[in-house]
Amino acid sequence: MGWATRLLPGPAEGRRIAATLLSRSPQPEDALVYLLRLVTDGDRHTRDAAAHATGGLLIQHFDEVYPILGAWRTASDPLVRRAVVLVVGVAADPMCLDRVGPLLRLVDPFFTDRAREVRSAVEGVLSQALFAAYPDDTFEHVTGRSTSHDEQVLWHVATALGSSPATMARRALIVLRKVALDERRYVRGAVARALVRLSETSPDPVGGELRRWLDDPERGSLARAALGRVREETTHARPAHAASRSGG
Repeated sequence: MGWATRLLPGPAEGRRIAATLLSRSPQPEDALVYLLRLVTDGDRHTRDAAAHATGGLLIQHFDEVYPILGAWRTASDPLVRRAVVLVVGVAADPMCLDRVGPLLRLVDPFFTDRAREVRSAVEGVLSQALFAAYPDDTFEHVTGRSTSHDEQVLWHVATALGSSPATMARRALIVLRKVALDERRYVRGAVARALVRLSETSPDPVGGELRRWLDDPERGSLARAALGRVREETTHARPAHAASRSGG
């Protein structure tokens, strides 16, 4: 701990080393005092190192660290709130099923957070960490939020469902069918992007769903936009495939 604190006033490289040292501290509460400063550091790599270090402490000292992160969620600085989301991603582990409920509860308030840094972190952690570690629980949690009227919540629901595993594509489409009725451009854009992403792994279910939407006055324009983007993605992908087949 003493070594880490001596590195804090120094250059960014030293602060990153300090974060790594703090992640191994047997005194998590003391370490978190310093990591709280580092997650708002002016250097992006230091911020990420501090968030990862905090995740390491959560893994090792879950009962002590979890309540402190709960307090961090209400910080006025969006970089602190972003760090909490990133910590959830670090701690997600399919071998530790006892964590899934607490981790989902920790990230849940950020569904409504409109800060750009937080929104981006939630998107990444849902799609890359939580769905990978706990696909069924994450899917259930995300779809449960689809009843919200908050456009930021619905944006996250649609965006996360676009990253659903292929085995969940048909279930995701049922939820997206409902979210697509929202008239707000922000939400509908997220639904269209989700459909395009789902089509990469599940083209037949998505294609069938979009064709049904074409004659729907409430969903038709969204379906046409999504189909146009799917065709555009397919067209761009063809030359690479053709070159591969020809040995080019």
